[in-house]
Amino acid sequence: MSKRFNQENLHYKLFAIASPIIVQNLVHYFQIQVDMAMLGRFNAQYLSAVGNVLYPYNIIISFLTALSAGATVMISHSVGARSLMGARRYAEVSFFFNILVSLPFFLILFLLANTLMTWMGTSEEINVYATQYMKYLSFSALFLGIELSFIAILQGVGKTRAIMVAAIIATIGNVFFDWVLIYGHLGFPVMGIKGAAVATSIANFMGMVYLIIAYIFTKRLPFKPTLAGIFNPSWRIQKRNVIVGLPYGLEAIFWTFGQIIIIRMLNEVSELSAGVYVLITRIQAITFFFYLGIARATMIMVGQEMGAGNRQGAFRVTFISLKYALGLCLIASTVFLIYPKELLSVFTSEQGMINESARLLNIVSITVFPVAVNVIIGNAIRGMKDTKWMFYTQSFGTLFTITVSATLLFVFKMDLKGVFITVLFDEFIRGFLNYKRFMWYVKAK
Repeated sequence: MSKRFNQENLHYKLFAIASPIIVQNLVHYFQIQVDMAMLGRFNAQYLSAVGNVLYPYNIIISFLTALSAGATVMISHSVGARSLMGARRYAEVSFFFNILVSLPFFLILFLLANTLMTWMGTSEEINVYATQYMKYLSFSALFLGIELSFIAILQGVGKTRAIMVAAIIATIGNVFFDWVLIYGHLGFPVMGIKGAAVATSIANFMGMVYLIIAYIFTKRLPFKPTLAGIFNPSWRIQKRNVIVGLPYGLEAIFWTFGQIIIIRMLNEVSELSAGVYVLITRIQAITFFFYLGIARATMIMVGQEMGAGNRQGAFRVTFISLKYALGLCLIASTVFLIYPKELLSVFTSEQGMINESARLLNIVSITVFPVAVNVIIGNAIRGMKDTKWMFYTQSFGTLFTITVSATLLFVFKMDLKGVFITVLFDEFIRGFLNYKRFMWYVKAK
């Protein structure tokens, strides 16, 4: 009876943490799609400009996100070990350094926008638009450190509902301010792409303000940082956040770098190939967001179980999560196989792109399974504070995918099919390696 009760608690706790993260991811995805749709209706060149901005922007933001991820893991371990004072110190120190590094990141994006876009190889006209967008978007980075610090605390203790509400507020605000500032409604001037960037910065600021308010007034948190603690930083403590978090950021950067190289290679083959790859990636991202939410919850709960010295508890959490993720993949795979063209037509009306993409969804319908294993097991390993391992496997995966894709594209002339077959093998190889690493941790004394 006690065992059954504990298992039910695990299922409930997993979804209590995962559900808001899933909604947050989907809402953020919706925000990006609406943003792009509004810009595309105003000027088709804006889409290319924004697409070029997002790669360097996301790389820079990955460093801040990495510090936050490290703090999340350390806080969850401390909470599991019932060391609330230790958890509070990790949170306080993370606050100070996140705020400190936000300023130089803002200055890089604001002052070097034109230089960064030149490095991306954009045309002169696209460069003008992209530079405008990045300059105004850079203000989001100015207060991102504060937002990520609150997110690290809330995720570390397993209270993710406020994060979801903040994302919904930011999305609604972004859509409204896009309509007002891009097109010049309600007496505002027509700002075009600058308006979209201003709208995103305002919306993100609104989400951060909600997090602050929710954090101040909630009574369910086991600890709260103090101003005295925030302004009493300790590099010794922050070093642990960095050691755990930095490989997470580098992992994201390597993945983004790999995507840039693949898209550039496909652009050399044909514009259609690059477009199809981006289209399928957008569709696969929807399923990815579902089990990513489960994976983040896994990382938090595994961290708490490991902090409490309960390896078997970490094992149970991981395999419960894995079963749910694979169940979601089964549903997604079925849809990909039975309704490929209907699904693709939601994202594009171009028949050539739909026909080309439909045959590749057969490969993607298999790929989603090892991807889910990698995401769930990988986050469990991160929850054990071993983020370096995931960086190593992602580095291998990026180099493997670029090298083999290039060979199949340019030597064997396999076109997009070669790229997706390469991705499938990469996910299987890394899934096997990550599973073996996880089992080693579970069995270690």
